[in-house]
Amino acid sequence: MRGPLRIIYLLYNAHGVGGTVRTVFTQANTMVERGHEVDIVTMWRSHDNVPFHLDPRVRLTPLVDGRPGTDHTPPDPAAEDTSWHSLFPGKMSATAESRARVNALIEYLRGVHDGILVCTRPTITLIAKHFSDPRLVRVVQEHAHLSWHNPEWRAAIDAAYPDFDALVTLTAADHASYAEAFPGMGRVERIPNALHSLDVPQSDLSRKVVVSAGRLDRAKGFDHMIRAFAAVAERHPDWTLRIYGSGPEEERLRKMVLDMHLYNHVFMMGPTSELDEALAKASVFAMSSRSEGFGMVLLEALNCGLPAVSFDCPVGPREILTHGEDGLLVPTGDTGALADGLIRVIEDAGLRAGLAAGARKTAARYGPDVIGDQWERLFAELVAAKG
Repeated sequence: MRGPLRIIYLLYNAHGVGGTVRTVFTQANTMVERGHEVDIVTMWRSHDNVPFHLDPRVRLTPLVDGRPGTDHTPPDPAAEDTSWHSLFPGKMSATAESRARVNALIEYLRGVHDGILVCTRPTITLIAKHFSDPRLVRVVQEHAHLSWHNPEWRAAIDAAYPDFDALVTLTAADHASYAEAFPGMGRVERIPNALHSLDVPQSDLSRKVVVSAGRLDRAKGFDHMIRAFAAVAERHPDWTLRIYGSGPEEERLRKMVLDMHLYNHVFMMGPTSELDEALAKASVFAMSSRSEGFGMVLLEALNCGLPAVSFDCPVGPREILTHGEDGLLVPTGDTGALADGLIRVIEDAGLRAGLAAGARKTAARYGPDVIGDQWERLFAELVAAKG
């Protein structure tokens, strides 16, 4: 590598809690620690502070300030640039606030003429296709399955992605589907998310607690988990389930707990900024997702030395877990099998300890330096190819 790289990560909202934000921060911290020049540019600022640790050497640039009490009045429609509206799906120009964010990113990109541009969601990628300097190294980070894109967005990314220097997916399954969909792209790579650190609190496996975490929405399947834990609690009433997170399903899930008389067994803990500490206070991790783009929280649980019991859902869990070595995989949607898996780990201390040891070995493969090496190598090769 000839020298330090300039890397610009484009995020939608760096101040909001989310898996993409956390993993981009981890990448940025790793790259700046290695001597590279790193920027994070966020289209939107929703809070005063960022939700995760960010190395102070990483430059953070918000383009539109959306914090309560700030003046983020959209521009006068008569003076607004509307020339781009027909280029993108209608959602991007549907509201004045959305248009303000897009216009701000367009203005920013017009001033960038060197470095590596990393686009972290399709909206940003479409803007970068039309308004970033093609002499830049331009990279798509794809966090979703190809099938998740609706027809309008699929048509848009079909037209945009081939203009980029590389497309990077999180899983091998996604790599295969995107490589097939974009045979003309120069590089389609698979680089999984990295853990923010391998130095985290460890479970001693002594507490009678099962833990889970994630956005409380339908995809995460916490309704399945609550039903499964009803069977666990019947057999082991001294064990409890803690669920961390918030989201649109929260009220319904709380009602389920009450209706099923599980209020002494299942606890909705709300969101936490200290997830590692919360995970380490449990002895088993459970995942009941209907689908997962990657399953970062599963990896974080393994990193804390927790054995996992998870639905074998597409795509992440089956790539992260090896059944019987670091956790147990059960058929997706089968709450009986999920309950049986949890009961098996609860009742067999030797199995629990063996899976926990395997969990730590699995987590080590996703350390920030291991994944950082992969990103650094890709960036250097793309810069060299660009000349």
